[in-house]
Amino acid sequence: MRAATLKRHIDLHAWVGILAGLALFVAFFAGALNMFHHELHHWQEPAHEAGAPDANMQALLDTVLANHPEAGNWMFLIPGDDPSAIWQEQVDGKPVWHTEHAADFNDAGENVAVAGSGLSEFVNELHYELALPKVGIHLMGIVSVLYGAALIGGLVIHWSRLRKEFFALKHQGNLRRYWKNLHNLVGVLSYPFHVIFAWTGAAMCCLALLTLVMSGLVFGPQFQSAFTDATEAWPAPQASGNAVAMAGVDRYLARAEQTLPELEVGWIELQQYGDENAVVDVGGSVHGNVGHYAHVVMRGDDAALLTTTGPGNRTLNDAFLTPVYSLHFGDYGGLLVRVLYFVLALLGCLLFFSGNILWCERRTDRQGPSRAAAVMLRLTLGVTFGVVAGLAVSFLVSKPMLHSPWSAWTAPAEKIAFLITLLIALAAAFRAPPLATARLWPTLCAVLYMAAPLVQGAWEGFATWRETDILLVNGSLWAVAAGLLLVERLRVRRQRRAAPHPLWTGTVRSAAPAPAGADPDPA
Repeated sequence: MRAATLKRHIDLHAWVGILAGLALFVAFFAGALNMFHHELHHWQEPAHEAGAPDANMQALLDTVLANHPEAGNWMFLIPGDDPSAIWQEQVDGKPVWHTEHAADFNDAGENVAVAGSGLSEFVNELHYELALPKVGIHLMGIVSVLYGAALIGGLVIHWSRLRKEFFALKHQGNLRRYWKNLHNLVGVLSYPFHVIFAWTGAAMCCLALLTLVMSGLVFGPQFQSAFTDATEAWPAPQASGNAVAMAGVDRYLARAEQTLPELEVGWIELQQYGDENAVVDVGGSVHGNVGHYAHVVMRGDDAALLTTTGPGNRTLNDAFLTPVYSLHFGDYGGLLVRVLYFVLALLGCLLFFSGNILWCERRTDRQGPSRAAAVMLRLTLGVTFGVVAGLAVSFLVSKPMLHSPWSAWTAPAEKIAFLITLLIALAAAFRAPPLATARLWPTLCAVLYMAAPLVQGAWEGFATWRETDILLVNGSLWAVAAGLLLVERLRVRRQRRAAPHPLWTGTVRSAAPAPAGADPDPA
């Protein structure tokens, strides 16, 4: 490859990584914890004695409809030990989603629940939209596209020496070279995983934006409705205005089992429930397939079958979109695949973090003192440790608030704690020398993640650790703590073997730029 072409790809890889790296770090770190989203939802709730699985789904449906008749227009029933109903309400022309659980109501059908933790939802929002309403998901779509461009550049750079870089993790007399090799090794080993996330992330986040552009510039306004019809399990029904009796949850589940015996039910979607045009979609998974989502769609009044969608029986659009979701969420291969995704996501965080640091040091070495490099280094440290510590503090705040007289404020307190911690970390990163930040925050964050399960056990009893969901979440928190301690050990090892780069101590003033071509391995 010509040197000029290689340099262009190196510059593309570096600049796209800088532009997208911090957003990707937030998405990957929150995404790692989000691999146990269902378990985290259980962890965040007050400990209580579980009832019979799927009990009271019909009673929950009837109670919600009695209190909110408009909920039948579009509702999801989620089975489980404590079934939940998720329904949409139009407020000032804008959709607002509500969630209510069977345990929220007493025997008289009165809602006795108070607002509780929103930790699992907050982690999910950080992952897919950086907790930025409306614009966040489109921003992450753009970041995913940039991410894909960086991966292409990285492949071009490293393709010719792929075999050598599998065994390149050595110092070679240069501590920064060791970190560069570590960055390259992590990137090479996890490349397929990153390709999956760049592709599926762009597809999911940019889909709405793409349909809007296609509607406005190419096909016209009819494209949006045609696209919706092509990608839905069944076209959304229109209410006739004629109320009829519904078949009931038990008959819907029986029809689904009869039609698709291997289906593991994950949700029941109700549209126009109570109307003669009502449609019910019993959805879930058929395990053993990457595209494992399946739907059994039926009439609401008599449970007559309308259509079935599943592995081996999909439209072209559904066959394309289903693997996109399952590959992104990592829910196609059971717990083993989710744990693998968790580990690879944490390695991805190390990849983005080390990439930013290497760029800062390399820019300073080549061009001399650089305010841009100094600011980027401090911003990287502040955002990285702010997000990591902020989520840990959210976990620590959650349980004491949930069991206090102010439990209704638990969800806002979790978000406020995260924001305050992030701002403190950013302020500290710009006030103190970067080396002092790097010394303090990894250990502090590790301590916070080790403490979170202990706080949960102290408030709800350490016997709850025997529950699988609680154990998985606590285990993931301890795994994060172990990863942080490992990174801190590598930092200490680097500092012990070589003096810190002047950029880290804030003493970069008179360093001369390196001569052109001095770096034998610019990648």
